[in-house]
Formats: sequence, structure tokens, C-alpha cells
Amino acid sequence: MSIASGNRQGTATRLRLIKTAERLFATQGVDAVSVRAVNAAAGLGPASVHYHFGTKEDLLAAVLVDLGGAVRDQITANVAELAAAPRPADADALVRAVTGPYLELLLRQRTRGMRWVKIIAQISPEGHPALEAAGRELQLALMGQVRRTYPEADPARLDRRWAISVTSFLQSLSRADEWRRDGGRLSPDELASFHEDLVVFVVGGLERLLGS
Repeated sequence: MSIASGNRQGTATRLRLIKTAERLFATQGVDAVSVRAVNAAAGLGPASVHYHFGTKEDLLAAVLVDLGGAVRDQITANVAELAAAPRPADADALVRAVTGPYLELLLRQRTRGMRWVKIIAQISPEGHPALEAAGRELQLALMGQVRRTYPEADPARLDRRWAISVTSFLQSLSRADEWRRDGGRLSPDELASFHEDLVVFVVGGLERLLGS
């Protein structure tokens, strides 16, 4: 086997493991899924995850980055735009800077995108190390803009209440399709409408939590 062929095979195996883990983490829960279960579901040997990623935490980080890289990059660009503006952003601009890329992902890759959102919704309240590793610099930049908008807010209060707002968005978005009574999933237009209603709700909550 040539080096190029081996590299292609290795890349394909990594992607297979990522997609398998993504499906299992979303449907069964990150904590409930073992490395052994991922290897078995992918139809690979018992050492595959260890060989290609190292640990379960490293595999989770790879799952987050695989689809989340584009989301992170767009939020980073949005936050940079807010930082370059002469005036602090209002609550609506802050929330949309973070939430807009999630809708773009779901409209682009609905099935895998929703799995990814479900995983993020699971681990975001815990401050999971995989999340921090994937976006520590972005989180610092984002919180800089939140503090710029609410300079009088107590820092601990601000961090906690911003986290409440973002977590509420993620939890609700991850369950968007449950609003369909026929058991189907929302159409793209319905999803966009649901997302807009959710953004308006989160903005209103943020204004009450931090604007008073």
C-alpha cells in the first residue's frame, strides 16, 4: 500500500469514527457511550479510537470541530465585527452573532447538524473540557463584547446570566423537531421561523436579566 493510499484510508477511518460517535453521542448521550461502543458501531477493531484519536475526550473534540469549525469561524467573524463597531452591541446583535451560524448549519446539513446541536446542548452547561479546547479564545472575545454592552453588570452575575441565555437557546434548538405533532421534522421555513422566535425570546430574557 502506498503512503497516499494509507493516508486516504486513515482519513476515511477517522471520518467513519467521527460520524459514528456523533450519532451515538447525540442519541444516547456523551457520558453513556463508551469507546468500545463507538468502535463496535463503526465496525472497526477495539483499538481504533485509541489509534486514531487517543482518548474519548479527543474523539469528542474531533466531533465538535468536524461540523462546528464552520460555526465557530462564523461566530468569530461576527464577534470581530461587533468589536470593530464604534458602539457596543445591543442584546439583539449579541444574541444573533452567536445564534445565526447555528441556523446556517442546520439549513446546510440538517441531520448531522441537529446531532451536533444535541451534543453541544448536552455538554455546554458542564463547561466540558472539549468545548473549552475548541473555542477558548472565541469565548474570551465574546465575553469581552458582552461586558462592553453591560459595563455596569457585576462580572459574576453577567457570566452566569449570559450562560443561562445561551444554554436556553441551545436546549430549545436541540428539541426543535419535537414541536411537530405529526412526528416529522420542521421544514426549512418552519425551522427558520422557530429559530427566529427563539432568538426573540432569548433577547427578551437577556434584556430582563442584564438590562435592568
